[in-house]
Amino acid sequence: MLKEMQMSSTRSTDDKNMLDNSQCGSNDTGDTKRGTTAERERENTPPREDSPPRENALPNRSSSSPPCSSPWIMLGLYCILAIMDHVIWVSFWPIVREGQVFFGVGRVAIFMLSMIYVVMFIVCAPLAGQAVDQNGLRYGILMGSFLNFLGSLIKVIPAPFSMNGITGYVFNFAGNVVGGIAHSFILIIPPTLAQNWFDSKHRVTCQAISIICYEIGVTVGILVIPKIGSSDNVSLLLLMLFMGSLFVYIIELIFFVGKPPTRPSLSSVTTSSRANRRSTSCCSKFLRAYSFSELTKTTYALSRTNGYLLTLLSFGVATGVQNAIWVVLGVNTIMSTTEFLSANVLLIYTFVGVLGALFSAWAIDCGRFTHRATALYAYLGFAASLLLFSVCLAQKSLDGALFSCAVMGVFSSALTPSTFDLLMEITYPAPQAIATSLPLVVGQLWTLIFVWGNFFIQRKSFYAPALFLAVTAFVGATLYISADNTDYRRRDYERDAASGRVAGGPPSS
Repeated sequence: MLKEMQMSSTRSTDDKNMLDNSQCGSNDTGDTKRGTTAERERENTPPREDSPPRENALPNRSSSSPPCSSPWIMLGLYCILAIMDHVIWVSFWPIVREGQVFFGVGRVAIFMLSMIYVVMFIVCAPLAGQAVDQNGLRYGILMGSFLNFLGSLIKVIPAPFSMNGITGYVFNFAGNVVGGIAHSFILIIPPTLAQNWFDSKHRVTCQAISIICYEIGVTVGILVIPKIGSSDNVSLLLLMLFMGSLFVYIIELIFFVGKPPTRPSLSSVTTSSRANRRSTSCCSKFLRAYSFSELTKTTYALSRTNGYLLTLLSFGVATGVQNAIWVVLGVNTIMSTTEFLSANVLLIYTFVGVLGALFSAWAIDCGRFTHRATALYAYLGFAASLLLFSVCLAQKSLDGALFSCAVMGVFSSALTPSTFDLLMEITYPAPQAIATSLPLVVGQLWTLIFVWGNFFIQRKSFYAPALFLAVTAFVGATLYISADNTDYRRRDYERDAASGRVAGGPPSS
């Protein structure tokens, strides 16, 4: 009897432990059965704004969260928008002659259909960044997708009459002006998307995938559009781009979410909530979001951040060189007729570059290398491979050109996401979109200078443009080495907040 009582007691203890464990498992998965009433009240009570984080680890995502509220889904939605935007941007790069015949204008006029994107980005990107910082991530996504749709709509307005001739060109140019404004919103999104939706172990990966989508969009445009846009089918091409942009806008409008259900990291901060508390009317919000005086103050404050200006200039030069390489490799109908500058080289540059972007993201997110070291190695490798590429062109070595282009793609793709996230680190908690839009403006300025100067450079020799870009890349690397960009403010804040040394929420910008 005594043995049976002991066995019964043991079974009761085991049953109780199993019940406790099942309750703990229910807590981990967001189940509604959460133990005691005190625990439920403590978990459901929102934290005060002036109180420090209650625990080092961030809470698990609630089971009541919308099914589409996943960071990877948000990234996928952005990638769809980015690919569509870049296809529209380069839609007349590979069909310059067909565009001349269709619209009855000169080569420079067709070339300006793409270059107006660069001009509008230089003018609008800083204000677009300020608007995204104050109104939120969803605002930036919807503005970019809507303006892309509106620009494509303007291009097909003459469809009931005639889409060719001077009238058709005027509508296309006006549509590309609007598309250039959309481009200003779309390109500045990745750092903010990574900060708002991803934890510290996936931020650079998010930005790397975004950069890969840019390259995919340009490549698809250059390789596919010539199959569609013959001189007789330019109207069909414009209608297809309009339908594509409409589809993307509807998808973004329905599914994109600006705020995650829970903060992915201790440093994530929603700037739109602060902006909404300052101003209540729509008019005052608009005026503040697009205020030049506010932009001037923010830019001045950023310029006083250690290492920001030199990092901005060096990254701007790198971005300009990368954009110029796309011109050298892809627009051989304008820039060169050399057999080496073919679609095969462009494909190698793009898809081998995927490896470089993902490897650099893995190295930083996993803590193998710092942002600065990764970007420096990528910068020097990019400059060296550019120099090798120009030498191979001079020697008319096809195999050497293909190899050097592959190496160039690896280092080029690794440079952008690592430097993007480095800018976020050294400027934290400054407005995110503005801090990363200014280097892109410098890059677009350099792109504009090179593209127009290339008409004169290529007269010297067909390999002169690549050699010129290699020299400027080494100059940019020198600027980067000189920059004092080793102050990882965001990382330090997250470490201090996790250990309880920082009171309150994320610091205000």
